[in-house]
Amino acid sequence: MPRPAVRFALAALLLLPPAAWAEDDAHEKNGLSVDLGSAKLSLTLDAGFGGFSVANPQFGGASNSPSGERGGKRSWFEGFAKPGLGLEQPLGDSSLYAGLSAIASFTRGNGEAQATAGTARQPDHLALEDAYIGWRSGLTLPSWGEDAVDLSLGNQGFSIGDGFLLVDGTAEGWRRAAYVMGPRAAFERTAILRLNTDPVRADLFHLAGRVDQKRMLGNDSPATSLYGANLEWFGSAHKDHGRSEYAERAWYLGATWLHLYDADRSVAGNQAGANRDGLQVYALRLGGSLPALPDFGLYGEYAVQRNDSSNTKVRARAWYIEPQYTAAALPWQPKLAYRFSRFSGDDNTGDNTDRSWDALFSGGGPRGLGSWDQGEIYARYVGGNSNLRSQMLHLSMQPDTALTVGAIYYRHDFDVTPTGASSKRLMDEVDIYAQWQTPLDGLSLTALAAFGKPAAGQEQSARANNAGNNEAVGRTTWLGQFVLAYSF
Repeated sequence: MPRPAVRFALAALLLLPPAAWAEDDAHEKNGLSVDLGSAKLSLTLDAGFGGFSVANPQFGGASNSPSGERGGKRSWFEGFAKPGLGLEQPLGDSSLYAGLSAIASFTRGNGEAQATAGTARQPDHLALEDAYIGWRSGLTLPSWGEDAVDLSLGNQGFSIGDGFLLVDGTAEGWRRAAYVMGPRAAFERTAILRLNTDPVRADLFHLAGRVDQKRMLGNDSPATSLYGANLEWFGSAHKDHGRSEYAERAWYLGATWLHLYDADRSVAGNQAGANRDGLQVYALRLGGSLPALPDFGLYGEYAVQRNDSSNTKVRARAWYIEPQYTAAALPWQPKLAYRFSRFSGDDNTGDNTDRSWDALFSGGGPRGLGSWDQGEIYARYVGGNSNLRSQMLHLSMQPDTALTVGAIYYRHDFDVTPTGASSKRLMDEVDIYAQWQTPLDGLSLTALAAFGKPAAGQEQSARANNAGNNEAVGRTTWLGQFVLAYSF
């Protein structure tokens, strides 16, 4: 499955304490559990393999790295395997738990379709992913609910809401390989306190992005440490699982505060590190559907970024609104969603204030295709969630309980007209996909075809900045990919 769905599967595993895998609830079971006296050992495996082909990468302006030759096509394969161990030890009415996992990944072929392919040298990489220990309250606080308090420390995944701000702590590609599938997501040096009460829950946390500029050849994100708080009022879709699982919240209202207290200012040519150091982020969100209107859904978030401690002040904002409708009474249960999102750009680079939105640790979120990797072509190979106004129209259907088919249309525009351009029109993209849960338990197949057509603003900006082959930057980019994903 493409990157958002792979990360959703991994995030669901990472956020689920090992003890829950053995509970008498089928939707939570994962892996194999072995009793070791009073302790329980859990064994899991996630793996994926994908094939990708892109014609006219960068709208015809890309080069084939490392040779620098112009290429009209990139074809490559990616794969990963993630074995994991979980351990739970009861302590009276509470319990200790721990998790350990590693990820082996590889890329073969021409490398991914960025302007200069970071994986063209066919890298492979083996590294520790999760290493954490935690305590859950069990029944020690019966009036709060079972496992109402969950405290964990170490390297682990963490997300808020649908990933608009936080979902991915590790950048992919380059010598980490597997750029598109992106199996790595863990944050480092985490301390996370989850208060899983009902109907209001909260998170208090410290996180640090995983950064290795040497392995990423200087292309990693600026090293960033932050702490923050998240508060949510919600209703569960299934029993009371919404207390600890985003996917089990039928509806929610939430508020988040982040303080980025330390960021690397030394990354060459990267203003993000300087502007992140001291950054404050405030966000409000909503999502889901109400019992009285089960066929209608609404998602949205509004966030601002402020920094008065850096040399350049930051005054940025981003928001989106996404209504949905599911015709549950019709065959195949067609679902239609429309989303408008805006991520501010800097309309005056000559003053002492930066208004461009920093996408932080966003990425493929738990709502699958169309979450915050906006377009299999745009998000992977063209741009990110900054200086962007995007409209999305998403139609999906289920011909069978094991099969989902859909089509997504994106219209992307610049929020602020870029240097050298007179138009804000960026590009249009169409993604057509099918996701099949095969008869083999845990194995899924996703196939996707897409095309992206540059608009006037993108072409003008590329030619003004001498990006690639100026005679070819107006071509349509075509993409085909398939991904097999396995979870045990």
